[in-house]
Amino acid sequence: MSATTSSLAKPARSLERVFDRTPNQLLVGALLIAAGLSALSLCFNHAIDYDPDGWIVYGRELLSSQPLNTTGFPAWKPLPAIVIAPFTLLTRGEGDVYYWLFITRAASVLTVFGSAALGARFGGRAAALLAGFMVVISPWWAVDGAIGRDSSLSAVLFVGAFLAHYRGWYRWAVIALVGLALLRPEATPFILAYGFLMWRTRRLAWWLTVGAIAIVALLWMVPTILHTGLSPGAISLHSGGRNAAVNSMFPFKTVIVDAAKQARELPAVLVALAVLASLYGLVQRRRDRGSGWWGSDRGTTLWGRSGEELLLLGAAVVWVLIVAAETQDGYAGNPRYLVPAVAVFFAVGSVLAVRAAGSRLAIRLARSPRVALWAVAIVCVAGTAAFSVPSLHSGVRLIQIRDSQVAEIRQELTQVDCPANQTITNNANNAYLAQITGRPLQTTVDWQLPYLYFSDHSFWFLYCSPVK
Repeated sequence: MSATTSSLAKPARSLERVFDRTPNQLLVGALLIAAGLSALSLCFNHAIDYDPDGWIVYGRELLSSQPLNTTGFPAWKPLPAIVIAPFTLLTRGEGDVYYWLFITRAASVLTVFGSAALGARFGGRAAALLAGFMVVISPWWAVDGAIGRDSSLSAVLFVGAFLAHYRGWYRWAVIALVGLALLRPEATPFILAYGFLMWRTRRLAWWLTVGAIAIVALLWMVPTILHTGLSPGAISLHSGGRNAAVNSMFPFKTVIVDAAKQARELPAVLVALAVLASLYGLVQRRRDRGSGWWGSDRGTTLWGRSGEELLLLGAAVVWVLIVAAETQDGYAGNPRYLVPAVAVFFAVGSVLAVRAAGSRLAIRLARSPRVALWAVAIVCVAGTAAFSVPSLHSGVRLIQIRDSQVAEIRQELTQVDCPANQTITNNANNAYLAQITGRPLQTTVDWQLPYLYFSDHSFWFLYCSPVK
C-alpha cells in the first residue's frame, strides 16, 4: 500500500475499530442525542402538518368507540396510526401532537447519524462528516421532521436496515424493512428480496419473510377489511397537490428529477458518477481488464469495489425507479417518497468525493493527499450549501405557517360564535380541527355558513361544521 493510500485509510480504520468494539454504545449514544434534541425542540415549536394530524385522528379511532373512518384525506398509513394509538388513551389534543413530533424529530437526527455511519463504513471519517452535513443541509431534513412528516422516519428505517445487516442483526433488518413498508409500500419488494437472500444463505427462516409480508398486507388493508373507508390504493390514486409529479407531462422523468432536487445538485452529480463508476467496474470485470477509474487500479475505483457497495447503490436506485413507475401509473409521486433513497445517496456521494480526493489525478493537482481531501471537502460543503439556502428559507417559512394556522384555528374556536352544536374550521386544514376537538375527520368538512377574515396577507374562509 502506498503512503498516500495509507494516510487516507487511517481515519477509516480508526473509526472502524471504534464501531466494531462498541456498536451498542454508539447506538445508545445516538438514540440519547436524538431524543434530547427532539425533546428540546418541542419547547420552542410544535407545528404539525396536515397528514400527521390526520394520522393522529386515525390512531384515536383505532382504540376508541368512535369508528375508524378513512373515507377522505389524509391517506391511511399503518405505522403512524399504530404507534400513536396507545398514547391517545392517556391524553388528547396537544399531547398527541407532542408524542408524534417527538418521534419524527428524533428520526431526523438519527437519519444524520445513519447516513454518516454508512459513509464511515465505506469512506472513513471524512465521508461520515460529509454525509451528515449533506443530510442536514437537504431541503427536506429540517422541515419534514419538524412538522411531523414521515420522510425522516422512512429514511432512518431504510438506512437502519442496511446498518443492521452489516452488523449481522438480520432480524432487526427485517423489522426495519417492515416498519418502512408500513409507511411506504415501495419497501415491500425489498422485504421479499432480502428475505429470499437470507433464506438462501441460511441466515433466516423462510417463514419470517412470509410472516412479515402478511403483517404488511394486513395492516395496510385494515380500512378495507373493517369496511370503514377506502383502501390505501384507491385513496392515493391520482391524488397529490398541483405540483405532484403525477400531474406533469411525463411523471416518470419528473420523479427522477425530483430525486436529484431532494439530494441537491452537487450530491446528485456525485451519485451519477457513482452509478457510472459501478457500471464501468462491472464492464471491466466482465472483460477481465486490469485498469480502473482515472488511471488507478481496480482496487481504487470510486464506487463499486464490492458487492456490498453495488447492492447499496442499486437498492437506492431501484427505490427511485419503483416510485417513478407507480407515479407513471397514476399515483401521486410526491418528492418526500424519495427521501429513503436520497439518504443513501448522500452516503454514496460522500464516499465517492473522499475517494476522488485520493485519486492520482487529484493528488497530482493538489500536490498533497491532505490538501486534495480538504479541497474536495470545501467544494462539496460550499457547493451543496449554496444551492440549499432558498429551500431552507422556505422550510422555515412553512413551519411558521403551520404553527400560525393551528394557532388561528384555536383562536377562532374561542372567538367565533357558531350555531348550537357546531364548531368553526378551516376547510383547507380540517385535520387540525378534528385533532384539536377529538372528532372524526369527515364531520369537519361538512361546512356551512361561510365566515371570512384577513390574515397573513391573504383571505381565509372558515366554516361552522356540525359536531356528531
